[in-house]
Amino acid sequence: MTNVKFPRRQFLHLAAGAAAMPAASRVARAQAFPTKPVNIIVPFGPGSGTDTLTRIIAQHLGIALKQTIVIENKAGANGAIAATQVARSQPDGHTLLMTTNSPHSAAPSLNKTIAYDPVKDFVPVTRVGSYTFVVAVHRTVPVASIPELIAYAKANPGRLSYGSGNTSGIVAGETLKRRAGIDILHVPYKTVPLAISDVLGERVSMVLSDLTPSLPHIRAGTLRGCNAARSFPMCRPCTSQA
Repeated sequence: MTNVKFPRRQFLHLAAGAAAMPAASRVARAQAFPTKPVNIIVPFGPGSGTDTLTRIIAQHLGIALKQTIVIENKAGANGAIAATQVARSQPDGHTLLMTTNSPHSAAPSLNKTIAYDPVKDFVPVTRVGSYTFVVAVHRTVPVASIPELIAYAKANPGRLSYGSGNTSGIVAGETLKRRAGIDILHVPYKTVPLAISDVLGERVSMVLSDLTPSLPHIRAGTLRGCNAARSFPMCRPCTSQA
């Protein structure tokens, strides 16, 4: 694969859900590929939406390439740990990063420092898709919609807390707090399943996450997905997309 340069805006759009490889890859077009197992580094833990999607893709990729696909989870630092590992790997096309907006768009702004250049150190391979985000509360929290959540938070300042396992959760939660003028404590986690576990254990009131890891609990009734009514257009309906 030859090195392909993308404009910054286009690259960050692709990075919303994409596979990327280290820059300066010099895999010759005529050279056999792959010559060894292909590693896909996932910036979040097992059971996360990104991890689940990667494992589905890996099954088909392994068949197509006739080679073993190894998935390695490297959670932490808003995806920067995984991105750093891939950026420093041998640029031969055998190490890929299942990147998201976290390591390639948000981490450079939210982290004090990162050990890689989100544009120069990577070459985009393909865009994978987009995610649906959900606000899911513990079943004991007496709300079923975003307006109800805002009203309850205003009536009980500082009582609620929300967990996040990626930068999307952080930005979504803080945006909700600021626009609605509510006081909710943020509890960060390395990955979404850990946040969900603490919501189920009533240690945290709710979680802002991609739909994949939350949906089974919403269907089981152990979590309640907050439906965003038209009166609060900044949020999209979530339970209706199950």
